[in-house]
Amino acid sequence: MNKLTIIGNGYSAHFIAKEALKKGIKVSIISRNIIKPKKNIHYFSFSDEVTISKKIQKEHLISTVPPNKDGTDPVVKKYKEAISLNNKKIIYISATSVYGAGIVNETTKPNPQNIRGKIRLQAETEWINTNSETSIFRVSGIYGPSRHSMIRYINDSNEVIVKDGHFSNRIHVEDLSAISIQYITEHYNHRYLNISDEDKIGNYDAIKYVTEQLNLVPPKIVHYNSQKVSDTLRSFYEVDRVVRSGIIGNQFKYKFKNPDYKKSLLKLTKNLIKR
Repeated sequence: MNKLTIIGNGYSAHFIAKEALKKGIKVSIISRNIIKPKKNIHYFSFSDEVTISKKIQKEHLISTVPPNKDGTDPVVKKYKEAISLNNKKIIYISATSVYGAGIVNETTKPNPQNIRGKIRLQAETEWINTNSETSIFRVSGIYGPSRHSMIRYINDSNEVIVKDGHFSNRIHVEDLSAISIQYITEHYNHRYLNISDEDKIGNYDAIKYVTEQLNLVPPKIVHYNSQKVSDTLRSFYEVDRVVRSGIIGNQFKYKFKNPDYKKSLLKLTKNLIKR
């Protein structure tokens, strides 16, 4: 039986673990805080150095842990030697913020335009320098159950920020999970992969579609103003980027479960309203 260790116990880790279990993989999760443990998953404390070092050396590894604010990776910092000795599949979940503006793919040279992107790129470098066989997944904005734009829309405000020429790059968490486990279990070996559905529909148009289908209050356009948004939103909107992959669907044969963002958002919204 394949064994997978996932470092981090957040949103993505939960779905990746769920997908792994469906494929008959034995799953362990390493976390600083073990909360809401799930059935059939083995949990270990990040501070248990003896146990964790052994697991990191011998099992397939996916790290979902973001870098520290200074750009250092907390996993590499603590378990560098163990990671360097691993000869199984290693995936580091990074972000597309390492790229600059324009149309980008895996051959595009990173050119981060903000501090978040620079920190991510530094963490990627740490992983590659520690184990050269590490695969870097540059992931677009993750959405899915309990994490999507219609939650705020319904519960708080129907205002939608619009910036001309800006497209959101996204990936449904189910697709991220399925791609991760397929990559672990099959014979793939790529240094960088862009994980994005490549659906170029804007957030406003997707929300408008959902509201029309469900007879909800139509969205109100709020034109983007960099001086009136949070630092997080500013870093999201300030770079106009279209993420593509030359690998997914080509060398890596994968059919997206959620290729159409507006239809996926409609389904998620229907489930939200039913609660």
